[in-house]
Amino acid sequence: MNKDMTPLLGYRLKLAQHALHRRMEEALKPLGLNPAQYAVLAELNARPDQTNADLAERAFITPQSMQGVLAKLEGLRLVERRQDVRHGRRQLARLTPDGYVKAEAANAEMMRVEEVLEAAVDPDTVQDAVDLMDRLHSAMCKQD
Repeated sequence: MNKDMTPLLGYRLKLAQHALHRRMEEALKPLGLNPAQYAVLAELNARPDQTNADLAERAFITPQSMQGVLAKLEGLRLVERRQDVRHGRRQLARLTPDGYVKAEAANAEMMRVEEVLEAAVDPDTVQDAVDLMDRLHSAMCKQD
């Protein structure tokens, strides 16, 4: 049975997510960043001293992949890691001064992407759109 996927809500959501990811890549490329690297910088800008696992969850990648992202950001001197004094095996990441500057520049680019998204929604219904996305997320997280 051939089923046309086009009208399905999940397919449409994935199309929008894919287009958003492409737009993010384009916006971040001049800064020498990709979306996963941006996610790390944004998270550490908001909440310093996070673990690899915490950052991986928020960037939607595996902890193994996050290890590579953090190593790259360390090499660029945007992030530094140190041992957690309360848990000897854990390392905590934080932004360097250059990391803060890069995070702010990347945030400005991402706000322009966000403006494109919001422009696609009637200004009076932006909160309704956010609420819809929250409901969709919750529905997908429920166990049967």
